[in-house]
Amino acid sequence: MGPPSTPFANGTFALDMKFPPQYPFKPPDIKFITKVHHPNVKSDTGEICASLIGEKWSPTLNVRHCAEVLRKILESPDPDNPLEDGIATMMREKPKEYERMAMKCTKEFAMGK
Repeated sequence: MGPPSTPFANGTFALDMKFPPQYPFKPPDIKFITKVHHPNVKSDTGEICASLIGEKWSPTLNVRHCAEVLRKILESPDPDNPLEDGIATMMREKPKEYERMAMKCTKEFAMGK
């Protein structure tokens, strides 16, 4: 679920989580299946920056940790470390336009019709 008070509120975002044979010693590979307008998510693949999950990964972490990281990136996008430069530029230079586009994308792809 998209966090309240964000452009992703009321959206339901599907994820693809692939667990490597080395799990829990290596983190799962996670991608958004639901399209999301976000500077830290690749628009065409749903890929997130691998370092968001894997950088501080340890075998004691789990799927709950992954969900918390994903929620945090929806709550606080980081335009200074983007996977989508155009969206990051829009977020920095035209924040209201970024928010409008993120809300439009959420409504179109993450909310029941």
